[in-house]
Amino acid sequence: MRSICSEEREERLTQATASIPSAILWFLLATLVITVMALGICLPRRNNRGQVITLVVITALLTTTLCIIRDVDRPFGGIINVEPGAITEVERQATRDFLAHHTATDLPCDDQGNRENV
Repeated sequence: MRSICSEEREERLTQATASIPSAILWFLLATLVITVMALGICLPRRNNRGQVITLVVITALLTTTLCIIRDVDRPFGGIINVEPGAITEVERQATRDFLAHHTATDLPCDDQGNRENV
């Protein structure tokens, strides 16, 4: 039987993994490329400065949106990077608070998240 601590640790690991499958990101990227190419082909050959600028801006915005979606979905890597220091500080505070209220007992889990037999 798995301990409560192990189950909670597994849930945290599940939440830390990417939730958007790579196939969906590739599909969105392919859709972006096809859309931009189709719009580019439809542009007039002459006097198209405004349309080209608009196409470039839309392409940049959609590409940035895809990059942000991918980066937010993977918080422990990429441009937006959550350092382990924040979670380490939360762990330290939780341990301190537990020990302040339960000085005579040990922590209920070992370093691997398994319940210790007390």
